[in-house]
Amino acid sequence: MSALNLLVFRGGQRRVSGPELKAALAGQLELLCSRSSDGALLAALLLAGEFECSMADADSVGAHAIELLTDRIAEKFLRHEPASNFQSLTDAARAVPVCEQLSISTPEGFAYYALHPLAYADALHRISVSADSLMVVGIRTIGTTLSAVTAAAARLRGMEVQRITVRPQGHPYNRRSEFSVQQFAIVRHAISSNATFAIVDEGPGLSGSSFLSVAEALEQAGAPREKIILLASHEPNIDALCASDAARRWQRFRCAAVAAEPRRPVQAVNFIGAGQWRGRLLSSESKWPASWTSFERLKYLSTAEHGGPRLFKFAGLGHYGDQVLEREEKVAEGGFGPQLRHESDGFVSYLWIDGEIAGRPMSANNVSRDVLARMAEYCAFRLHAFAVDLSDLNALQQMAEHNLHELKFDLPVVLRLERAVIADGRMQPHEWLLTREGRLLKTDSGSHGDDHFFPGATDIAWDLAGAIVEWRLEEQQAKEFLDLYFRASGDDASDRIDGFIKAYAVFRCAYCMMAANAMRGSDEQSRLEHAAAGYRAVLMRMEARSLSAA
Repeated sequence: MSALNLLVFRGGQRRVSGPELKAALAGQLELLCSRSSDGALLAALLLAGEFECSMADADSVGAHAIELLTDRIAEKFLRHEPASNFQSLTDAARAVPVCEQLSISTPEGFAYYALHPLAYADALHRISVSADSLMVVGIRTIGTTLSAVTAAAARLRGMEVQRITVRPQGHPYNRRSEFSVQQFAIVRHAISSNATFAIVDEGPGLSGSSFLSVAEALEQAGAPREKIILLASHEPNIDALCASDAARRWQRFRCAAVAAEPRRPVQAVNFIGAGQWRGRLLSSESKWPASWTSFERLKYLSTAEHGGPRLFKFAGLGHYGDQVLEREEKVAEGGFGPQLRHESDGFVSYLWIDGEIAGRPMSANNVSRDVLARMAEYCAFRLHAFAVDLSDLNALQQMAEHNLHELKFDLPVVLRLERAVIADGRMQPHEWLLTREGRLLKTDSGSHGDDHFFPGATDIAWDLAGAIVEWRLEEQQAKEFLDLYFRASGDDASDRIDGFIKAYAVFRCAYCMMAANAMRGSDEQSRLEHAAAGYRAVLMRMEARSLSAA
């Protein structure tokens, strides 16, 4: 299983308008001129970091100006400065020369995993740095913002600070880092000043090679090894890192990890993430759906002393969470999802026991005409509520063909794009709750169609296929479901659904196989392997029909 080369993560980079990115930052700073808050300041900081990273990657003439701007916003963020102090930053943002087109990547920790920038400021306070001079090296993407906060925290301690960011290149398991001529001069000056070097990123990831490549580049430039600190989001299992000779290389440097406890609303007390929510909703572990628990959004329950118990879920910091919140609010307003409330630190919450979300998760055994009609209406709703502009499905097509080949299926797949949407992406029965009032509500409707897994923006047929596969619909039931969807939407998906069923099933099979491999030795492994076998069975039936029709 570990030798399989499967695609489940989609490419993170996308092209955006430089002037629009600059306008978004200037607009956020303009809002701060009249009313500042920690949430609004954080939103400005995240936008600035995204802007700086894209400008640095483009080697734009305005890169240094936005770097200084990010530093100033980070310092104001740590100081909780009042509204009257932001006009100069707004003017500076509007003056930055910008490229017409930029490439940006989503910082996964801010968008998906509740990594708060303040954790890096807190971590710096716990690190013993004997020198008066610090050089902070951020690893792009997310390390851009994190390095600005780390540098700002050091300045508030009275240290002399310089900051640069780098983009390691090469294979993910064998990254290499090189400094520009200007950066090399900055590094050499820091060495002569007896500076400590802090390398800042969210990782390490599977390999650790990005951190290692920057540390070794600093060492090659003359920085003393004992002066180099790897400031990471967690302490890694160095024996599991995939980079060449990773354990030995990692141990050569000092590593400091940020606080393990994420920032969250005070009412979010009892952790039920990492699959633990299943024990609250399902009576028997035998009924638990499989989960790649390390990639779940953080979830908590409040206690009775905080009023009616509520489910708290991390949606995303700043504008990353705003997009999820907006989608889930639309779903609730359309009558298809539970009402939600915006909370602090990137969380949203829902009533748990006494509210609408009280009820039982559905199972494939509950399928009926009413259930089919409800799902058809929901897909028709998403078709209109979350329509997007999309030119092709090349990445999704490549994923499907690649994974089918790797899993030894001789199945042609053709994906036709006709009605592009931000899909739900999770049409499994347990994602639907039947309330005490008999209403069928869709949970977790805002994030999975636009995260770092496939599909990304796609045809609505992805969700139709997901419903057919996950609810194990027989041929006649699938035909009835598509007919109900057609009546609700006016979109006849029957002639393109076959390709999406193949693509959906092979993606889910690959996803569960990779998850099972990552969770070897845990109780979750067998659930994931069982789920993968179910998706494989779907593909085997389709392959048999294809061969018999040939």
